[in-house]
Amino acid sequence: MLSYENWKQLTQSRRSTRDFLDSPIEPGVLTDILTDGLTAPSWSNTRPFVVAVAEGEQRDRISRRLITRLRESTELPNLGAKPDFTHEVPYPKGLVERSQAVGKGIYETLGIDRKDSAARFSFLERNYEFFGAPTALFFFTHRGLDQFGTLDLGLFMENVMLAANAKGLGTCAQGYLGGHPDIIRSEFEVSDDYALVCGMSIGYPSDHPINGWHAERLPINDLLLSPKKQ
Repeated sequence: MLSYENWKQLTQSRRSTRDFLDSPIEPGVLTDILTDGLTAPSWSNTRPFVVAVAEGEQRDRISRRLITRLRESTELPNLGAKPDFTHEVPYPKGLVERSQAVGKGIYETLGIDRKDSAARFSFLERNYEFFGAPTALFFFTHRGLDQFGTLDLGLFMENVMLAANAKGLGTCAQGYLGGHPDIIRSEFEVSDDYALVCGMSIGYPSDHPINGWHAERLPINDLLLSPKKQ
């Protein structure tokens, strides 16, 4: 049986990778990782999600198309994105501060000044280059199960990221990759019953300093609700 200490080491060592080597993932390794993902629990065992895997020329073509659309877009804040799922922009009060702290940490690590819009835009493009990863995953969930399908997908994705970490690979789950479902649909056979949620870059991490930066985790007391006074 897996010891708690080993489990803790695996989970705490998983971090978002934002710079990858271009080394391809060995045959069979990605299949193993996705198979491990399926050990996650699921709503009535429905597994209401599908995954598109982009590698090689297809991966490069998708990247070019995403970057072209980004560069041709002037519409803020969406920058040409028309996702299947939307959320409040900017993030709601109490959450936006956490997002801003992540952005600040990343830009400081990269030496990008807050007022350097060109450098910030260049880093934004890196999302659509999959941060140099050789493989990109795109995750769809069935529209018929609403939030429960998305919940199941999140559990699956967490297992995928942990399995990848155990095999020495890095991952980065990216909301930006869910912004252009029309492009992804044109590359894969996917039913209209399924909506694109997000994507994930996966590959071997480089030694770039950005991979040494880690977002702070919330103190547990920030998550726990206080009981009402009776």
